[in-house]
Order: sequence, then C-alpha cells, then structure tokens
Amino acid sequence: MHDYAVFGHSRATIGRWLGVSSVVITGAISSLISYLHQLTGFQAVTSVAITTGIVYFALHWLFNKYAWKIPFFSIPDLTGVWKVKGTTLDEDGNSKYEWEAEIDVEQTWEKMVICLKTSKSSSESYTATLAKANGSRGGWLLSYSYNNNPNIDQFHELNSHKGYCEILLNKELTSGTAAYFNSNGRRTFGKMDLSREQHD
Repeated sequence: MHDYAVFGHSRATIGRWLGVSSVVITGAISSLISYLHQLTGFQAVTSVAITTGIVYFALHWLFNKYAWKIPFFSIPDLTGVWKVKGTTLDEDGNSKYEWEAEIDVEQTWEKMVICLKTSKSSSESYTATLAKANGSRGGWLLSYSYNNNPNIDQFHELNSHKGYCEILLNKELTSGTAAYFNSNGRRTFGKMDLSREQHD
C-alpha cells in the first residue's frame, strides 16, 4: 500500500490529539496502579510500567485500523470489491470496445492501494487523493495514478504502461463513474461505470 491524501483532513492534527490522549491515559493508568498498590499492598503492581510511547502506539494503531471510519472524521471507506464496466473510446468519443474488470481497494487511515484486474492485464495504484465533491448531494472524487502490466500470455499483444484515473463516487459510496487515460505503452482512454459488490 502507499500513502494517499485527503483534502480537508489534517493528519497532523489527529496526531497531536493522539499525543495528548496518550499523555492523559498514561497518567490515569499510573494513578490507578498507585491506587491498587495502596489498596492491596501487592508489590508486583508497582512493577508494571506503562509509558506514553506504548499508549501512543496503541492509540495510533487503533485509529489507523478502525477509528478513522467513524463518520465524524469524514473520510470515505472505499475498502472492498467494485465491479467495473469499461468502454474504450476513439478520438471522436465513440465506443471502440467494451470490457469488464474488478477493482479491489484496500484502505487504512494512512495508506491505500487500488488494484484493477481485467481478463488481459492488471494495474496497481502508486498515488491517490480523495476530495469531497461540491453540493449537498456530492460524493467523493478519487484520483489515482497506476502501473499496468499485461498477463503473461498477453505480453506479445500488450505493453506495460502508466495511466491516470478519476472516479466520481456517489454519496452512499455504492456506485461511481470514471474517466481514465493511458500513456507510454498504450495510448488509450475511456470511461468506466462502477458498482460496489463487497464491503469488507
């Protein structure tokens, strides 16, 4: 997976709040340990050492894995499998041919990867950004760059190449429309319709 940006969301601010929380929680745990020692006189209790670093690591892990999905933070969770119906267009915008694919998205708070697979090739993202679309009904705009490689049996027909894709997802994160273009090894462009099949 690789880093990605969410416009309007400050990871630095979240990091500071995690730091403050770790200090407060560490103090509370230390006070509890001291209280238990006075209450029970059990000497082993005082040997427990909970540092701020350990608490921060635990909080960061929990946030990166789970807590970022809470609606309050306004970060869309795109994790899962999306079915794709694609159309490659000619210079006049007419359909040259149609194809089907599957997009598998893996995402945490800090990282994500977008993997697209067709019957002839597969691609994997190496940069990505997320931005809120305008309007009360606006969804999310996912933009990403990718590397594409043909399947082994297609190397005589297709070339590896780089490309760029923009997907406009609806507010419910159940469907989307996309435009893409390829460069270097395959100068093609087209459009895609996405529908969410599985949400992990």
